[in-house]
Amino acid sequence: MKPPSLPLRSLALTTLVLFATTLLPEAQAEPPKASKTDKYRLIWTTKPTNRVTIGWNQKEGKPGTVHFGETDHGRNAEAYPETQAATHTKKFDGLHNCFAKIENLKPDTRYYLVISDEFGTSSRFQFLTAPEEAVPFTFIAGGDSRNFRDVRISANQIVAKLRPLFVAFTGDMINKDTPEEWDEWLDDWQHTTGEDGHLMPIVAHRGNHENRPKSIPAYFNTPSDAYYSFSVGGSLFRYLVLNSEIPAGDKQGKWLDEQLEKHSSSAVHLVVGYHKPMRPHVSKKSEGTNPFLWAGKFYEHGVDLAIESDSHVMKRTLPLKPSDSGHEGFIAVENDPKSTVYIGEGCWGAPLRSNDDNKPWTLDSGSFNGFDWIQVSEDKIEIKTVIVENPSRVGVIDPQAPFKDPEGLALWEAKGGTVLTIEAD
Repeated sequence: MKPPSLPLRSLALTTLVLFATTLLPEAQAEPPKASKTDKYRLIWTTKPTNRVTIGWNQKEGKPGTVHFGETDHGRNAEAYPETQAATHTKKFDGLHNCFAKIENLKPDTRYYLVISDEFGTSSRFQFLTAPEEAVPFTFIAGGDSRNFRDVRISANQIVAKLRPLFVAFTGDMINKDTPEEWDEWLDDWQHTTGEDGHLMPIVAHRGNHENRPKSIPAYFNTPSDAYYSFSVGGSLFRYLVLNSEIPAGDKQGKWLDEQLEKHSSSAVHLVVGYHKPMRPHVSKKSEGTNPFLWAGKFYEHGVDLAIESDSHVMKRTLPLKPSDSGHEGFIAVENDPKSTVYIGEGCWGAPLRSNDDNKPWTLDSGSFNGFDWIQVSEDKIEIKTVIVENPSRVGVIDPQAPFKDPEGLALWEAKGGTVLTIEAD
């Protein structure tokens, strides 16, 4: 006998209602409310293999807490296994700068995070720690983003697409060191964050336009004199942040001697960054008497690359050795393993100047907005100089080929070749 259809339909309807009722709370769950945080920064100072600092501005209320872990839980703060409250706060220029130093991280590992406060939860971000093994990596170096926000934002957008391991920003972020300018600069820095929430580590240097000594420590939680150093890839790479706005000798000079003595025999690549160039490639700029005091130390310990800023041009030099008989204190020494190549001079949005002071040992110079894109590997350092233009046309880098030019990227075709190579000693 055929069973009646009504009870079956009723049973099916009842089951459907119960199933829908079970899903309803999750389907209609509201997303977390937004936290009162902005102006996010991921900061490297020391030991980036297992230590980073998360910085932000707390717009209202008490400092938030960072929730993080190796698994992406979106904006669900309670799902992250680790937390870190703000370890340092600094009210400066009307901003409430909060810094959470996170330690005991795994090398070469991706972490996900949110910041929660009494108001809600931030967007979900992610970051990558530095490798401990000697594997190739890229970084970006440049400075002088002082005046023109459109150029600065364009450069930041290209940085986000190139996904370097970190950015060495060699000073003069702002022009007059005012609260208004810093407010804009920090907002513009958010353009370095990837569409997937990837935070770009910044290694902050002090320039002459950061004329208040407290500005860089206040915004980036650096040591008070803004010089420090770190390694990537074990003994592969040692980077030294120097401060050309204070005496090159004295306490800083003693620290530099100690650092170079300690690392010159073990580090495959020694690289330094600072703001004022020793020998500017702009005629109206005065010679860098103070930083030139470092030139002998660089040569003695075999510093491979020095990254400079300040003049608002771009340059590359031949490998150099300081010499009293040389032009402006340098001679070119092509095959000397202790020689140093000097690059940079700062074009991240500051007013461009004429590159009218080339030297006999200058490889090439130019006047355009740009920054240096650098790959480090065991056998060499390779340098490309990016011309800042048309960021919307630049493709995102292939993570499997992190130094392959993405579509639409403009590079400086300098004398000697687009790629400047420094062989490992």
